[in-house]
Amino acid sequence: MTVLLTIRELHTVFAWVVIFSNALAGLFAFGVHKIKRYGGRPLWLFIALAQAMVFVQAILGVALQSDENLAPRDFHYLYGFSMIVFVALLYGYRTQVGERRYLLYGFGSLFIMGLGIRAFFIGV
Repeated sequence: MTVLLTIRELHTVFAWVVIFSNALAGLFAFGVHKIKRYGGRPLWLFIALAQAMVFVQAILGVALQSDENLAPRDFHYLYGFSMIVFVALLYGYRTQVGERRYLLYGFGSLFIMGLGIRAFFIGV
């Protein structure tokens, strides 16, 4: 038995992946900041993966909009694409904050999570 998801179902399920992965990335970064140890490769790989999910989700959203010929939902798009811009901002400021980069990525990942939650409930 094979289970094939529609683009709409995949976009909905993947929204929760984006939300929870960024929540965990934020908590991971806060934990590293709290114990004052270098997070190393696992932290940065997890953050990169969580933030890459944002781009995958946007691609799924564009595919869904194109496939179903949906009318734009202005705020849903605003929150979705704001996540992409915010990922770029986080990357741009990573070297300027020095020792506080874990806090930057902790708060940043939680902010992305919040934008994802907001976009999800506006899009439903």
